[in-house]
Amino acid sequence: SDWSGARSSSSSSSSSCLNDEKMPMYMLNSPAWYLSSTLKECCERHFHWDFNICMGTEVEGSNKWYVNYGASTCVQDCVGAAPCGGIAESWDEVFADKKKCCDEKMW
Repeated sequence: SDWSGARSSSSSSSSSCLNDEKMPMYMLNSPAWYLSSTLKECCERHFHWDFNICMGTEVEGSNKWYVNYGASTCVQDCVGAAPCGGIAESWDEVFADKKKCCDEKMW
């Protein structure tokens, strides 16, 4: 059975690929785009920006520091209460400590 993405159901998040026979006709009409042979392939194609959620894996932060420009401060790469600012994006430059982050990025 093939994996299909870019659809949601009441039991799944919007960033998920499903392996069932309930694909809508538009997916069946374009199988080269909508159907994948593995969950990983489906997640990479349809939900690359939310890959870990799609794969059902949790990401843990590095506990390093990066700039949250919206808050005008450096935050920690972790999930939870402050000073955690969420998981850093791949393009965020990270630093070993808050002082180094602020010294280099907040001027």
